[in-house]
Amino acid sequence: MSAHFGTDGIRGVAGEELTARTAFALGNALCRLKSRPLVVLGRDTRVSSDMLALSLAAGVAAGGGNVLDGGVLPTAAVAFFVRRAGADFGVVVSASHNPPEFNGLKVFGADGCKLSEKMEERAERCFDEYAFAPPLACGRCRPLAKRGKYADFLVSCCERPLSGKKFVLDCANGAAGRIAPRVFRRLGAEVVALHCAADGRTVNDKCGALHPESMRAAVLATGADAGFCYDGDADRLIAADERGETVDGDKILCIFAKHLQAAGRLPQNLAVGTSHTNTGAERELNAHGIRLFRTDVGDKYVAAYMRKSGAALGGEQSGHVILSAYSTTGDGILTSVKLAELLVGAKLSALADIRLLPQYNVSVKVSDKVRVLGNEEVRAAAESSGEGVERIVVRASGTEPVVRIFAEAESMRAAREAAERVRRAIVKSEA
Repeated sequence: MSAHFGTDGIRGVAGEELTARTAFALGNALCRLKSRPLVVLGRDTRVSSDMLALSLAAGVAAGGGNVLDGGVLPTAAVAFFVRRAGADFGVVVSASHNPPEFNGLKVFGADGCKLSEKMEERAERCFDEYAFAPPLACGRCRPLAKRGKYADFLVSCCERPLSGKKFVLDCANGAAGRIAPRVFRRLGAEVVALHCAADGRTVNDKCGALHPESMRAAVLATGADAGFCYDGDADRLIAADERGETVDGDKILCIFAKHLQAAGRLPQNLAVGTSHTNTGAERELNAHGIRLFRTDVGDKYVAAYMRKSGAALGGEQSGHVILSAYSTTGDGILTSVKLAELLVGAKLSALADIRLLPQYNVSVKVSDKVRVLGNEEVRAAAESSGEGVERIVVRASGTEPVVRIFAEAESMRAAREAAERVRRAIVKSEA
């Protein structure tokens, strides 16, 4: 992992770890990776997104590149328009699921896929030495035309109308608010839309994929067929069935894998997950003759292995789901549309009837993630699994200054005890 880039772009508190200078440097660096590039730019609704987007556009224009500014767009929409416009890069200004004071910069290549770590490192080497075009060769920044084509694309992905169905959509006060309800209504569904504000100060605040409680309550209160929660940039989806029960990314992965297999559209009977994919999901897939391949945590790693293996489906427990027949990256709105399609004639509770093992997650804020992960006592605690413990995973967050601990066991008590043992070792190492 490079100095600035984490598992999902550059991330930090706006104006502190992530500044206008960083955004300018990244935009300008794209002009070193390719001469006079065309860059598609999108952002979520955060207060700081305009400042960072303008700075990045200035960096591109100063280096002689051109920008197509799409305004507020989901992450997957930027990847879509990169390929549609024949652009060289796409940049999304968003901190995804993080709180409103955070922001981030995600970069896509011409293929609509996130930059490889090697390309990220090349870009970083240009951060301290700007490239300025001559006065009459500066680039221009123009509005992205036909922004509605992304919504048209999402509607076209649904193979049957959703008439007679009712869905609760929690848009996390982010980029999904302007698109998701409109797409579902065009497909004939009745929509109960939650958290569609665009004030920029409430993104993911007690709503969206990390806080599905109000969505679940609304499903029960309105008698909806299902509920769908997105995050700030709409690349995640967490669902709720008609009983208000949460359906996470692991269950969604299983649902799609079995559906694609039955349709003869699951090459090699392969699904791609991560080290956090629930063992219960793996057992469910194996019972249907489907093999699960695990990558490191991060949807860019899932997507990279999918391209390498030719897999049609991959995803993370957090709700990033990639359907390669339609998109190059996680797309929460697309995932919800395709999941809703399966509910014509079926109930989500039946499709999601999958036994998952209890998992316990805890994060510890640390001063030096590398040092903590190399500490012998921490490593020993992680390797000493107790009775009934299936797996323990300790990793550095790619988006925050924390170490994340994940434990999975046959009982929540065993999982909690295993994770807390590692947490105590980390706290001791920081003392």
